[in-house]
Amino acid sequence: MGIERRRHRIFVTRHTEYHLRRDECVGVRDRKSGRWYRDHAALRLHTVMVPVHGNDDTWIGERLKFFGNHTDVVTSPVVKVGRPPKTSLEHYISLATSGAIAN
Repeated sequence: MGIERRRHRIFVTRHTEYHLRRDECVGVRDRKSGRWYRDHAALRLHTVMVPVHGNDDTWIGERLKFFGNHTDVVTSPVVKVGRPPKTSLEHYISLATSGAIAN
């Protein structure tokens, strides 16, 4: 097996999708409406721990824990872990911050 090149994953909870680039939250989306949040507390925070690629199923039932200088976020239990469709990448906060997409 070769070197793991994927950087993006989605951690899905009951109501929300958390899109991570490695261990940083770069996108948060409401599952029901499909709306991307631009002001969610988890954006730009890093997770305390995420599973190694290939062990994603071990994270079902666990909670993501994000830490920051002024705030911490704990999610509801994860129900699914997967790869985002390429169309999701255009909504990530890193692009919004650089002005590539509208806030």
